Amino acid sequence: MAAIWPGGRTPWLDENGAPMVGAQLFFYDVNTTTPQVVYTDGSLSVAHDQPILANARGIFPIVYLNPTPGSYRQKMLEADDTLVFDDDDISVPQAADYVPPSAGETSVELLARTGDLKPHYGNTATSGWVRANGRTIGSAASGATERANADCEDLFLHLWTEDSTLTVSGGRGASAAGDWAANKTIQLPDGRDRGFIGLGAMGNTDANRIADTLVDGGENNTTLGATVGASTHTLTSGQMPAHAHGNGTLKMPNHGHAFRVSTSDSSQSATDGGGGFMLRHFNNLTRNAFTGTPSNTDGQQIGGSGEVAVTGAMADAGSGEAHPNVQPSMFVLWLIKL
Repeated sequence: MAAIWPGGRTPWLDENGAPMVGAQLFFYDVNTTTPQVVYTDGSLSVAHDQPILANARGIFPIVYLNPTPGSYRQKMLEADDTLVFDDDDISVPQAADYVPPSAGETSVELLARTGDLKPHYGNTATSGWVRANGRTIGSAASGATERANADCEDLFLHLWTEDSTLTVSGGRGASAAGDWAANKTIQLPDGRDRGFIGLGAMGNTDANRIADTLVDGGENNTTLGATVGASTHTLTSGQMPAHAHGNGTLKMPNHGHAFRVSTSDSSQSATDGGGGFMLRHFNNLTRNAFTGTPSNTDGQQIGGSGEVAVTGAMADAGSGEAHPNVQPSMFVLWLIKL
């Protein structure tokens, strides 16, 4: 490929600033006076006559240099043959053959892979990811609600294989590939309002840190996609800590006892009096308590109502409402790799 002499199409001025009209330009082989052929075109097919003359503006035409032999001597004279410069052993600029580096191959261990999850601080999915929001993905003709595009195929096949509880439109067919080809949709994992925790076993024995009885829907802690936990909880009596109530105060209401007085002579009539008990020393030795209104009937005993009031620490408290059960958290976008 030919190179262009850098002085072409540039105005050359004399020491007074006037254009060097008619200036003469010569090219030679290095260290000789042997003219070197230079050209008017990039294909190096039409040679310049030498000397090459500057026009009325002191501008030389474009000069193409041959990369072979690759170096030259240049000489310029003014129109009256006054020497302007004589430079030797100048290299012809060579065009570099650019070979782009090999794209290589990135190890898959360094890449995000289908089914990977990541939090994203934003509201929309980044390229190559979809939101784990419980909506659906499928082919371009599937009518999926989160993403309907051919790039969903890998994730569709992955979810179909890994989690049999995810809903497939029209029901699951014989294979994941068959359902994809049939333009069905599959439900995405639903990470809305949820954090993610490790499966109970993950190739090891079940850690049983979360009991299967707490897992929703009768599933267990080793089931992919199973859910557990609630934002509030109401304690049962059995979940309350063992405790004792403080002593209360027993208060008797202000009251008095009616009484009757009887003599030891049964022939005499009884008379009513005030305060105290009724006492007799003959016939009946004991009597049940009587809570009615006293009369002249023989043998009545007067007692209270039998009711007392307890106030203070023993009184009922609490309402039985559910209490918050949420750890300090931050809401972000959960994405899953296509």
